[in-house]
Amino acid sequence: MAVKVLLFEITVPNRYSGSNGVLAGWQDSLENIILTMPDVELFVAFETHNSNDKKKVVNGITYIPMFYSLSFWDKISSKITWHAIERESVNRALSVIQLVKPDLIHIFGCEWPFGLVAKYITIPVVIHIQGSIIPYDNALYPPKYNIWNYVKALNLNLPRILFAKMTELNNRKRADLERRVWNSVSLYMGRTQWDKALANLMHPQCLYYHVDESLRPQFFSSLYGWKGRNPGKVCLFTTGCTTFWKGPDMMLKTAKVLKSIGFDFQWEVAGHFPSTLKKVVENTEKARFCENNINFIGPLQPEELAKKLSETTIYVHTAYIENSPNSICEAQSLGVPVISTNVGGISTLLNNGELGVLVPANDPWQMANAIIQLSSDEDKLEAFSQKGRVVARERHSEQNIKNQLWHCYKDILRI
Repeated sequence: MAVKVLLFEITVPNRYSGSNGVLAGWQDSLENIILTMPDVELFVAFETHNSNDKKKVVNGITYIPMFYSLSFWDKISSKITWHAIERESVNRALSVIQLVKPDLIHIFGCEWPFGLVAKYITIPVVIHIQGSIIPYDNALYPPKYNIWNYVKALNLNLPRILFAKMTELNNRKRADLERRVWNSVSLYMGRTQWDKALANLMHPQCLYYHVDESLRPQFFSSLYGWKGRNPGKVCLFTTGCTTFWKGPDMMLKTAKVLKSIGFDFQWEVAGHFPSTLKKVVENTEKARFCENNINFIGPLQPEELAKKLSETTIYVHTAYIENSPNSICEAQSLGVPVISTNVGGISTLLNNGELGVLVPANDPWQMANAIIQLSSDEDKLEAFSQKGRVVARERHSEQNIKNQLWHCYKDILRI
């Protein structure tokens, strides 16, 4: 008899919607891997605000929408607290658990309330660690930044300033919620030294299983792969710059250093970049992204992103805090050489000097120098490309993750 596994997700799965969205592709990829496990019957519950979403079976996976219907006051209060969302999430999740009666509950992320169901049931609950708001909140603002940067940059635009302050308060409340999740759940899947250390600190008696992250299939396709150094200008590429955590200020400062010495480069950034964040960074740094060769090209479909990465010289990651960014893993899988800040779990993915280059956070001079030195060393570029590709493709291979995941499930269920 197959083991019934119930996954909880916060986004609408692409297989359910029939779309090819750009968010949470790793969740869809993991579903694909679980589908190849004949001893597992998979159920996926997900948050939705569309009352027309109904339960249905797609390719052997049973999808169960959890419709969130918040009152007007709940929607307002949710800007600074998590009480209403916690209530809805836990109640909806318990209803789904009662319906499915799973053998094991697998939850994506400890940043969301779903893990709190462990207090009310005897079914084992394992959390697949993503990030963690508790240490992330410690890096909410880069050095020399705070709420006053919003005040100065937005010319007393009170609604936007108020929104920034509410986001700050919301993060603190969310960190409190996450502490209760860590206390409630004793089983975790992770993949870096950083998240293992965090699990040990947040729940000293927890059981930790190493399960690597699944990637979207386009980054394993033979259609795409690093094309080598462009003989013309150096092409830099970054994915995702939605918050201060991702280091947009570090990016701009690095570009300023490169431009000031006449280095010939272009820097493309894929993904959404909030206009308010852009304005605050440019005002604080007294410089504009576009005047320092940085071009924001918006969200890309996986095929478009894989093609862009294949044509770049170096993938550059400027974050202040991360666990295991899929953007680095995707670049490595295509053989793109990587330079990154040495934060969070990135050193687990990228051995400095062997698979890429790590530099200190908030040190644009070190990063600029690394870009100049690596881009001019074709032998090192090629070595990083070949080694990174081999390591990433083994780490994120379907068989590797399938073996790790099945070992985790079997150990928890004692089968």
